[in-house]
Amino acid sequence: MIGSLGFFELTLFGIIALIVLGPEKLPVAARTLGRWYGNFRRASQRLQSEITNELQLLETQELLKKELDEIRQSEARMKAQMDALQQSLNRTEATLQTSKRQTMDAWQSDSPTHDASHQHNLASSDDKNRQEAHAIATAITLPMTNRWFLLSDYDRRRRLPPAPHLPNYAADPLLNQPNQTL
Repeated sequence: MIGSLGFFELTLFGIIALIVLGPEKLPVAARTLGRWYGNFRRASQRLQSEITNELQLLETQELLKKELDEIRQSEARMKAQMDALQQSLNRTEATLQTSKRQTMDAWQSDSPTHDASHQHNLASSDDKNRQEAHAIATAITLPMTNRWFLLSDYDRRRRLPPAPHLPNYAADPLLNQPNQTL
């Protein structure tokens, strides 16, 4: 509005205001007009910023809703995959149990004698097999357990605790003096 007015228009406006208001009231009117104009500009800027913030808030809420929907969909997919894996695991376990039963039944039917020493040998061999399987499983899950000798010198120094510091009484005679009371 003021940018479109030229110098001539502003001069003409000032002369008319001087004639109408007089020299005493012109500075007071100019101050009041300036305050109103400043208040109007601040209010319009505040309104614009509030509208912009509301629009950004709405956009952010829409983005959050989309992200939540994507998270829920991925959660549903993961749950379906977990269910499928659980069913597969259950089927595999059932198959192993049936094959184990069939093998045991076939083995027991092939051996005509079932004396106590033979059964004891079977139990001890079964325990050995379980211990070996447990050792293998432990070795797979804990790769560096009880294998400190495979570490390099740097790793050994880094992983093993430092040696304790012991005082050298021969080198420091002040440490080896008996308590003397005065």
